[in-house]
Amino acid sequence: GENVMRYRLALVTLLVSFLGTSSVLAQTGVSSVRSLACTINPGYTLADVVETARSFEWSEEVSPGFVAFRSKVAVSRPANSTLGFDFIWDFVYPSYADMVDKRGAFLRRQAESDGRRTLDGVATCSDNVLMRSARTAAQLPGGQGSQEPLTAMATTSCELNGATVADAVAMATGFGETLGAGSVVLSPAFGGQQRPIGSTVQMMFIFQSFPDFGAAWDRLEQNLPDRDPQNPISCSVPSLWASYSIHRDN
Repeated sequence: GENVMRYRLALVTLLVSFLGTSSVLAQTGVSSVRSLACTINPGYTLADVVETARSFEWSEEVSPGFVAFRSKVAVSRPANSTLGFDFIWDFVYPSYADMVDKRGAFLRRQAESDGRRTLDGVATCSDNVLMRSARTAAQLPGGQGSQEPLTAMATTSCELNGATVADAVAMATGFGETLGAGSVVLSPAFGGQQRPIGSTVQMMFIFQSFPDFGAAWDRLEQNLPDRDPQNPISCSVPSLWASYSIHRDN
C-alpha cells in the first residue's frame, strides 16, 4: 500500500546518502547487480516471460545498463534444499549510486500509476532481492555484449579461505581466458545467505553461444589444469544456466 511505498522511497533516500556520489563510485569500476528469484505463473512458459520483458519500454530514467534472465539447465544446490524458482532476473547497474537513482525513479513512477507488477502476470518474483558487487575479469572475445541473445552461462560459488576478492578476479580472468568466455566475480553486498563479510564470491562465465560453451568444455576436460597449491580459493561444482539477454543500454 501507500505506507510500503513511502517506506521504500525513504529507504532509497537513505541509501543515496549512505552510498554518496556516483562519480566516486564510478571510478572503482565496480558494477551493482540486483537479482530476483522468479516463478512462472500457471499457463505460461519462459518464452512468454522473455517476450513480455523484451517488449517493455526500457526508458532511460529507470532502466539498468543490462538486464538478463537465467533459467536452470543443471544447477547445483546445497544438500537437503530445493530450488524454489524457475529463473533468476539479473539487473546490472554501472554503480550503486546509479542503481539507487534508477530504483528511486522506478518507485516514484510506480506510486503514481496503478502499481502493476512488472511482468504483467506471466511470472511472480520475490520482493526480497540479492545485491552484489560485480568486477569484470576476462572480456568476451567478441567484446562486451557480443554474446547471442540466448547463450550458456556457468557459475560457481567459491570460499576465499583468506584470499582477497582481487585474488578471485585474477583466478577468474585466467580461467575465463582459458575457456574463451567472459568472466565476472560477484561479491555479496546486501541480502542472501548470512555469512562472514569477505568470505565468499561467485564466479560467472558467459559464453558467446551454446556451441562455444560445448567446445570450450571439451577443451577443458581434455586439458585439465593442475591445481595451484599456493591458491587457497576453493570452488564448488559449477551450475549451468541458459542466459537470455533482455535489455542493454546502447
